[in-house]
Amino acid sequence: GVYTYRQDGSERGGVGPAHISRDLPDEARYVVTGADGGYRAELGMSQEHIEGVTIRVGEAGSREVARRTKVTFLGFGRDDRRALRPPPLWLPARLSAGRTWGGSYTAGELPVTYRNRVLRRDAVEVDGRRWAVWVVRSDSRTGGVHPGERTDTWWWSPRIALPLRWTIDMRIGGPASLETRATLDLVSATPAV
Repeated sequence: GVYTYRQDGSERGGVGPAHISRDLPDEARYVVTGADGGYRAELGMSQEHIEGVTIRVGEAGSREVARRTKVTFLGFGRDDRRALRPPPLWLPARLSAGRTWGGSYTAGELPVTYRNRVLRRDAVEVDGRRWAVWVVRSDSRTGGVHPGERTDTWWWSPRIALPLRWTIDMRIGGPASLETRATLDLVSATPAV
């Protein structure tokens, strides 16, 4: 399905001393499609910034097996696709307040460490209805040629398997740098397609 999020945020990117700042559009698109043993989800924050994950679902929970990141500034950039080894646990099958999980993996050649924590139960209003959610925080650190840090917080609805609210705070360095801050709120729990 295709879902729309209200989005508020900005990003700054560049190479060397040259940097460009831009506001993100007022809406982002989240496209979920079936994939072998799970699903694929792509968040289009803008035409110039797309993030995708491929998730495999098992008895213990959901594992992220691949990631796509496409970022361009003034027409320059790259569409990067990487397998994750070993596939990190994205969400365990059972969530509870205070539960933590984490570890390390490689995204292509990039080393990544992560730690996730279920902060609390909460409720988010979408479509005039209050949905029960788990608030989950994910902190990751990337090494190698693109060192950086990223924090995602999801207000995750197990009922419809979607984040109803999502914040992103990311700073990546290296030859090309990127800083992104965004807050996304789901417009409707009913997909457009």
